[in-house]
Amino acid sequence: EEKNRAAALKNAYVLMGRHQLELAVAFFILGGDHSSAVTVCAKNLGDVQLALIICRLLEGCGGELERDLIANHILPSSIQKEDYWLASMLE
Repeated sequence: EEKNRAAALKNAYVLMGRHQLELAVAFFILGGDHSSAVTVCAKNLGDVQLALIICRLLEGCGGELERDLIANHILPSSIQKEDYWLASMLE
């Protein structure tokens, strides 16, 4: 129901303000904002593995969220850290 989704998203932003990021991720997922959930995992929590697992659970392997995560977070980070082995696996 749309009312419940809106409430979940509102709660997610409140939790972000309180720095309760793991709970915020859960509420973003409940509210249907999967992209924000993945972004919070990757950027705010610094946990790209959790972000990748969420992508795969929500969309399966090779979904749009996973491709965006790799292109916008994992690949640039691996190049910045000079982890060329990881970068070569992702290209």
